[in-house]
Amino acid sequence: MGRWKVSWTEQEVEKLKLLAGTMPLSLIAKELNRTTGAVLAKAMGEKLTIIVHTHSGRA
Repeated sequence: MGRWKVSWTEQEVEKLKLLAGTMPLSLIAKELNRTTGAVLAKAMGEKLTIIVHTHSGRA
């Protein structure tokens, strides 16, 4: 069963703040056991910088 609308704990938010800007979004999501979309949304809500890698190779 997926994690649908699970509230963020204070500890998760603190960990997100520590990891933001130091590692890519996908790794932060794995570390927090959250989807990349959930992590990105929370980071934007907290006004944090997130590293997003794209693999398209297109200009």
